[in-house]
Amino acid sequence: MLRLPSNFCQARCPSAFAVNYTLLKKSGALQEGVSTPFAESNTTSAMDLLAMGEIESGTSVAGFSQIHDLSHRSIPRQLIELLPESVARENCVIAVESNGERVTLAAVNRDDLALADKLRFILGVDIAFVKAPAKDILRAIDRHYGPAQTESVDSMLCEFTETAIDFDEADEGDVETHSTTTWRGTVPASRHLGFGRSLTDVSSRPAMRPRTISPHEGQGMWYYVVPEGERALVRHTNGRMEIITGPQRLWRGWKVIVPMERCVAHPGEFLIVRFLNGKQEHHAGPIQIWRDPREHASIEKRECLQLAAKEAVVVYRNELATGVDRATSRRIVYGPTQFFPQPGEWLHTFSWHASKGGSKGIEKVPNGLVFQKLWLMPDQMYHDVPDVRTGDGAVLTIRLMIFFELADIERMLDNTHDPIGDFVNAATADVVEFVGKLDFEAFKNQTDKLNEVATYRQLLGRASQAGYRITNVVYRGYGAADSLQQMHNQAIEARTKLQLERETEQQAQQLEDYKLQSQLARTGQRRSEQLNEARHTMVLAQEKSVAALDVRRQQAEFLRQKKLDDARTDDAATRIIQGAQIEHLRAISEMGVDLTRYLTQSRADRVIEFRNSNGTSPQVHLNASTLDETASD
Repeated sequence: MLRLPSNFCQARCPSAFAVNYTLLKKSGALQEGVSTPFAESNTTSAMDLLAMGEIESGTSVAGFSQIHDLSHRSIPRQLIELLPESVARENCVIAVESNGERVTLAAVNRDDLALADKLRFILGVDIAFVKAPAKDILRAIDRHYGPAQTESVDSMLCEFTETAIDFDEADEGDVETHSTTTWRGTVPASRHLGFGRSLTDVSSRPAMRPRTISPHEGQGMWYYVVPEGERALVRHTNGRMEIITGPQRLWRGWKVIVPMERCVAHPGEFLIVRFLNGKQEHHAGPIQIWRDPREHASIEKRECLQLAAKEAVVVYRNELATGVDRATSRRIVYGPTQFFPQPGEWLHTFSWHASKGGSKGIEKVPNGLVFQKLWLMPDQMYHDVPDVRTGDGAVLTIRLMIFFELADIERMLDNTHDPIGDFVNAATADVVEFVGKLDFEAFKNQTDKLNEVATYRQLLGRASQAGYRITNVVYRGYGAADSLQQMHNQAIEARTKLQLERETEQQAQQLEDYKLQSQLARTGQRRSEQLNEARHTMVLAQEKSVAALDVRRQQAEFLRQKKLDDARTDDAATRIIQGAQIEHLRAISEMGVDLTRYLTQSRADRVIEFRNSNGTSPQVHLNASTLDETASD
């Protein structure tokens, strides 16, 4: 930081201070003769106590040019807290007195106007100096603040300029009081003085504390820095406004510089941009928009509506028709998707019957379920039909479970505003009609029909008309009055007792039957085993006979074959012998021997000779019978 001698500005520009002090007075930095307004707070600041005259500062130093007893002077704690330690040590000053409008500080040079201007800017009050030795001031600082290292005042000045100042409003006597966010947190608007700093905030600043880099780090009193990636709106003295995109360093002068707000929507979010001319736009994320007060009335970020599979919403939209009339259209958006409405669109809000639980159990009440997303998956609900009277006057409560599924949204929207209420009424009508035709005993015998969907004609018809499909109805039982239920329980107990006795006797008889059946089964099994054994013996004997028969057959066949072979052998031998005889006879015949005589010689019992005189061969016809008779003779 460039430091100039105190007489440099006076020599160069004698009248400069009169002009500049006017601006400081208007802005609130220099408040000569005017007490600083403070907002009420639970904790009274040092300046509040000074203004009320509740701080005793010891012997007054007003009118004195030098103070000599500073090292032994007692300074109130509230007055010490008025001046930050870093400012006191860097500039070698310490507050010693205040009259409520002006703070008197001990300084080495009581005529240092530059230091006085800087301290007026920091504290926002009028400053007066009284001269004191430097060593006495340092001792007083160590005694009241304690030995410590502090940060530079220049860095504090950068923080003081974080809040933009509207000099035009300062001209009207109004000081901007919006909240300022510093490294210590958010300072309430009621605690701001002058240039947006609080006395209690400054006085409570610790000696050494880590600082975080803010987007406006490095801004000074005369320059404004627009960091990279940021934008600022600059208003010139002629009213013209322009947007500055960082990184840039601007000379403040008479300009009003306001940082522009960055509005960001991430995936799953959207921005609602409302313009000053009445227009409105919706933009889905990811997107960023810089809010321009010349065009934008507001920019709001909202979450998109997450629609899963089998979910849907009903969206209405106003559309310009003829003239100034607006027609309303309707559309259905199905999931899975991320939905955000466009300008002029809104979602249909359903208000159906539902059970509240608690002491009422599953009793359905109007407007018990308020929602915007429709569920297209199969669903179910419990429904009790109370005070149903049978044909003989018994009062019952019928308990049901109804399974349903939304099939047509358009049909549902056109025909009903509360399908659950319609289901309740239709199911109640069907149950009353069914139970009213039967007495109590007949009802108990026909409760199985309550599990059939065909029993609920009115429920099916109303569901189909409303775009729903009833898939099943389950009968969960019934409830009756205490007296009837007691009688019914007694009857059930008696029947159960008789049934148990019957079952006991039946089990005894079944045991006897079982014993008899077991005995018969054992006898039959024994007979079966004996029969099987006899059959086995017979089979063995039969197989043995068959085997013997086969042996005999094989033996006979062997003998027959042997005889046949012998006969064939004998026949072959005979043929050989006869062939040899024939050859012998042929040879004899060829030798001229009469074979007839040779063969019949001394061998025939009777010889009959036939002779033909003409030399031809005689022809003889032999009759077997005649031969036999002749032979017998």
